[in-house]
Amino acid sequence: MTAEPEIRNDSKETQSVGAEIRAMRRAQNMTLSDLAQASSLSVGFLSLVERGQKQPSLDALQRISRALSIEIGWLFPTSPSDDPLEDAYVVRKSFRRRIDYSRLSGTEYLGEVDYLLSPSIDGQLVMTMMQFSPGGHSGDNPLSHEGEEAGYVLSGQLTLEVDGHVFVLEEGDSFGFAGEKPHRYLNSGEVELRIILTNSPVIMQQR
Repeated sequence: MTAEPEIRNDSKETQSVGAEIRAMRRAQNMTLSDLAQASSLSVGFLSLVERGQKQPSLDALQRISRALSIEIGWLFPTSPSDDPLEDAYVVRKSFRRRIDYSRLSGTEYLGEVDYLLSPSIDGQLVMTMMQFSPGGHSGDNPLSHEGEEAGYVLSGQLTLEVDGHVFVLEEGDSFGFAGEKPHRYLNSGEVELRIILTNSPVIMQQR
């Protein structure tokens, strides 16, 4: 592990960055030790960063973002009003954050792009918007995780595979199931598919 020459900084921005790091780490089921090993930073340093008591350098932020497989910009969410109170409750359309589930820097190679609709991932429930181009899908292998999953088809045609069963959903249809059941999403239509998806608890592990 290498030490980072940091300065004490209790600014709101430092606290916000630390909170984003902690939330993403927990959502990926990583411990501080896991993150420390992946980023080559010390557990003590990362703990102080997460608590907003240390301001990480650009180099440290790059290491942390690589270890979490996110773009560094994820750690600096912004709003049009720059209002911390609004940020806690509202996500403006133009400021949605894109979710990268894959170490290939996104899931575009699957024809899938996902956006976070919830103000944060530091809670028990997260809401996202999944967009699939024609033929796009969530991966060749079904997904499986703890908790529950539910969604609503905004537009397009969804082929939903759950526990070996196949359902075709149209605009306005909705669904829900236990996350432990193997599931997969496929755009079986000829236009873009958009789904509003909710998960509880928050799970954003790498695919």
